[in-house]
Amino acid sequence: MTAGTEKLKIDGKRSGKRGSEHVVHAGRPKNSRLTAITKSVAIKIAQIVIGLLVWHVCVTLLDVDSRIVPAPLEVLESLWAQIVSGWIFGAMWLTMQETLIGFLIGSVLGIAIAVVLSEFRLARIIFEPYIVALQAVPKVAVAPLFLIWFGFGIESKIALVVSIMFFPVLINTMAGLMSVDEEMMELMRAYRATRWQTLWRLKAYIALPYVFASFEVSLVLSLIAAVIAEMLGSGTTIGLGTLIRIFESRVDTAGIFAVLIVLSLLGVALHAAVLMARKRLLSWQNTAATRN
Repeated sequence: MTAGTEKLKIDGKRSGKRGSEHVVHAGRPKNSRLTAITKSVAIKIAQIVIGLLVWHVCVTLLDVDSRIVPAPLEVLESLWAQIVSGWIFGAMWLTMQETLIGFLIGSVLGIAIAVVLSEFRLARIIFEPYIVALQAVPKVAVAPLFLIWFGFGIESKIALVVSIMFFPVLINTMAGLMSVDEEMMELMRAYRATRWQTLWRLKAYIALPYVFASFEVSLVLSLIAAVIAEMLGSGTTIGLGTLIRIFESRVDTAGIFAVLIVLSLLGVALHAAVLMARKRLLSWQNTAATRN
């Protein structure tokens, strides 16, 4: 065996070790990510448990009447009874329909009108005062009009949802579309881009973070608006807001707390869905930020 052959074997062993080390290091981030997720979930569960214990101890030691603040076990019993009866699922489905349909309609209207107002200065000058005036009107005060116009069905609830969540989407989208740097606009003009190309290939990308920021707020507002609309007048339909009114008439505080817990969980789930969509669709933004 020559010296050259021995050298090749030694180099091969070294490269093999380096390759194995690379595989080990490549696996570490995945394990560390899993550990971080597990730790985060454990911390949140511990926070919930501690909160329930503090709640139970305060109610017990202070001897609070259950009609004012019920004990956690009473709330859980009421929630379980609603789950077994199936009431809560039907009410959740109706409220989520009103929330998501209203959110979809309001988002489309808000983004479309924001594009028109940001692209055409004359339209902005004409319609901006009316938009500000409509935004200043308390939406709860308009709810009776929606009941008169659209009836006690799902349509009036969707109308109230649209009226509440429309303005955050409109304002944020306009801010994003009008925040484009002038140098970028000059570059698009240098390439002889049309107004549509500039809007689609430049302004839309700049405005996307603003749009998702408005979604984080407006989707939860949509849920709140749907519940308020149900509490004001639901007719024969029973949503989560209607359940609150029913338990209120029975002075069933535990039932009200149970519905509030469900609403909180729905709000957290909707907010998490927006964050996941933002992370997925704006991955290019995260990559650029990491590079910088």
